[in-house]
Amino acid sequence: MTERKRIYNSPLRAEQAQRTRAAVLDAAARCFLERGYAATTMKDVAAAAGVSVQTVFGQGSKASLLLACVDRAVVGDDEETPLAQRAAFVAPVEATDRAGKLAAVRELVVRFVRQTVPMIEVFAAAAAGDPDIAEVWAEYERRRLADQRLLIGSFEPWLREGLDADRATEIAWALFTHEPITNLVRVRGWSVEEYADFLVDAVDRLLLA
Repeated sequence: MTERKRIYNSPLRAEQAQRTRAAVLDAAARCFLERGYAATTMKDVAAAAGVSVQTVFGQGSKASLLLACVDRAVVGDDEETPLAQRAAFVAPVEATDRAGKLAAVRELVVRFVRQTVPMIEVFAAAAAGDPDIAEVWAEYERRRLADQRLLIGSFEPWLREGLDADRATEIAWALFTHEPITNLVRVRGWSVEEYADFLVDAVDRLLLA
């Protein structure tokens, strides 16, 4: 009789692997935010996660850890559902009246600034010093523009005369990014809510009739 290999498909093992990955990514995010990407080592991440360096490398390279942390920051969890399908993004797109859309945009901005911007700052700094990460940054910016096009395109019935959705998208894309947020919130001391109010007012005044 030929001996068969047993194939183990243990839900417990899969759950443990997910917990390990989550712990490593949590630790990596803390290290990147506290020290910056360049100054963070895999040993730092291992110490912060309470695991071996080998376990950290088992989750990927330092660059892949950064990108996973960015993805988590953008959508808020480890699920693969893209931002454009998330409830916070869908709400302003699907709202049917101007006031409701602007209110939903404000909620989206508040969430984005608090949850995402700190890691995006780390991502941008890493891209400035690493050509491989710079390529991924360029792709992130292309996706961000596409998401903005979907969002601003939903305002098309209210756009100013002579302003098409593509140009309106570019204006929103330039305003709603980490650099002006950092300048106003971190440097000038604005609250997140004040920035959100500013952006919604800018969309209303610059783009809408």
